[in-house]
Amino acid sequence: MMKNKNVYFLLLLIGLALAGALMSGYFPWQGAELPVVSFRGRTMGTTYHVQIAGADVDAWSVERLQAAVDAELLAVNEAMSTYMPESEISQFNRLEAGVWMPIGDRFREVFGRSAQLNRLTEGAFDPTLGPLIDLWGFGAKPIGTDFPTPDQIDQALSETGFQHLELTEKGLRKHREGVEVNVSAIAKGYGVDRVAEFLESEGFENLYVEIGGELVCTGVNGGGVPWRIGIQIPSPGAGESALQVVGLDNAALATSGDYRNYSVSDEGFRHHILDPRTGRPATHTLASVSVITDDCMNADAIATALFVMGTGDGYEWVKAQEGVEALFIDREGEGYSITATEGFEETLIAVP
Repeated sequence: MMKNKNVYFLLLLIGLALAGALMSGYFPWQGAELPVVSFRGRTMGTTYHVQIAGADVDAWSVERLQAAVDAELLAVNEAMSTYMPESEISQFNRLEAGVWMPIGDRFREVFGRSAQLNRLTEGAFDPTLGPLIDLWGFGAKPIGTDFPTPDQIDQALSETGFQHLELTEKGLRKHREGVEVNVSAIAKGYGVDRVAEFLESEGFENLYVEIGGELVCTGVNGGGVPWRIGIQIPSPGAGESALQVVGLDNAALATSGDYRNYSVSDEGFRHHILDPRTGRPATHTLASVSVITDDCMNADAIATALFVMGTGDGYEWVKAQEGVEALFIDREGEGYSITATEGFEETLIAVP
């Protein structure tokens, strides 16, 4: 484990990759030895970016690949976007209790994984927080701008929890009115995995696929080495300068932080990562956490769960898992303290 409270020295050595703020997977200090083609677009309220190294791909083929990627990401949105009124998830959220709804393979896969991770994290990851997300102003149907009252929070909390949902071969149903599903904390990771799987099926081995800061890297970059991912300080004014670099070799990386999606009012600061136990934004010194796993769907959800747990409990949880590594950054005075698992430390590369 790396744990160092010399925060000013650390700021020169390491920052933290934050959702939506990861640098490009290919850095100019590596001389291009392999051809690299790339394309980008918009999805899930953010951007996506694809790079393919070491492949001779003409312009027509790039257009075909991007059209296929856009189609897959649209299908993911049509299954699970709470911002699309006719998506599967939106239709389900409008259903009355007790009514079965058949759901497609994409929604079923993500919901099934969500249920597994909900159990594994003892509820720290909970995609039934839709009413609370709206109540705090971070959902597709934000309710006002004031801080919710304790009674409003208690009411919304009563409408959350996997115990109110049932998934069988028939489909999905809820056992309590008002229960909603919101998979925004796992869907981007799932989308990354789907795009990477498609490109691998097309025969490409060296890939960088990123959606809103969640990413998968396979093979090598244009410099012929594992993909380099810039890591930043968790601060709105930090810019995009890389303070440290992670080398990813056939792995996924995702980050949760409290400074990318937040609001400030006369009542104070609030961010979008809610603690399912309290119904309120998670409160501790943790600013952000990055997770490395084999697939991005897991990394995306686990990063959220670890943020809810906080550094102490989160680090202990990670130590008990196979194939999960994490780096936590906590606010400490005017600086930060860093805690990383040994496996995460091994991915760090000095900036030249």
